[in-house]
Amino acid sequence: MSDVRQTLVEIVSAALPDGLPPSWDDARPLVEAGLNSIGVLTIVSEIEQRFGFKLADEELAAENFSTLAGLVTLIGSRSQR
Repeated sequence: MSDVRQTLVEIVSAALPDGLPPSWDDARPLVEAGLNSIGVLTIVSEIEQRFGFKLADEELAAENFSTLAGLVTLIGSRSQR
């Protein structure tokens, strides 16, 4: 498991009411685990703090936050800049 994915699992789990199950499929919608708008704000804040950059407005698109795979792709693309 990549370090980025593991960090995102920790961030997302903390933002969900019951955490993220260990066997969660990265392509499964996070709303199925209870993600809501408050959770998204929490995830954004934690990503910016832990990864040390501010997400641009265009990066706050729903598709980036709908799945764990979307978040991994988003952070991976930022890391390559």
